[in-house]
Amino acid sequence: MAHFLIEQHSLVHQPAGGTKKRKRLILWPFAQRLTSANGDCPGQPDSGLKSPLFGQPLASLCGEEKTLPQPVQDLLAILYREGPATEGIFHKAASETERRDLKEALDKGDTVDLDSKPVHLLAVVLKDFLRNIPSQLLSAALYEKWMLALEKPSREEKIEELKEVADQLPQPNRLLLKPVLAVLHHISQNAETSRMNSHNLAICFGPNMLSPGTDSTLPLQVQKEMNDKVC
Repeated sequence: MAHFLIEQHSLVHQPAGGTKKRKRLILWPFAQRLTSANGDCPGQPDSGLKSPLFGQPLASLCGEEKTLPQPVQDLLAILYREGPATEGIFHKAASETERRDLKEALDKGDTVDLDSKPVHLLAVVLKDFLRNIPSQLLSAALYEKWMLALEKPSREEKIEELKEVADQLPQPNRLLLKPVLAVLHHISQNAETSRMNSHNLAICFGPNMLSPGTDSTLPLQVQKEMNDKVC
């Protein structure tokens, strides 16, 4: 399923009212580019975080302004820019020490120059952020509906059904899902350099966006088949 979403990333509708544009946020295919006058790359001069970043409900992170936390915007912006030219993006591992230190700094709201960090490290940290969203980005409660959408016989019917399920996601989930899919789609369109087509990206990202939440006592083969279907 993740493979299909990456290829058809535009099926996720922009939430009503859109998102508040901030400086340093790179141009998504669906938003106006805003950069500082001297062309500075995304940074984090003032995260504005008053609570930990990882493992928190998206609704509380987005707040009343209904905007993504600045560190998440910056991670996505850098990966949108650098990901297509980075071989094995989202597949290659990063230093465990660096990963832990960066997560701790972001959780504390420290000023972090994300643009100075290795791209693979940022990719790993973004996956960590997605994996730790309570109830998951694609919503565990909608798991069965996502799977049923894939049972439709034609591509057109699949697209329409996936749109309907996406519209049932909470607004904060849709707010994050659209730029995430835009980043992955952009990278997949440059697979000659990134070596990461939509299928490879789905394998890396699918389990971080949705999982069946099944009992671990199920046979490993059954669990594998369910995870494969998510991808």
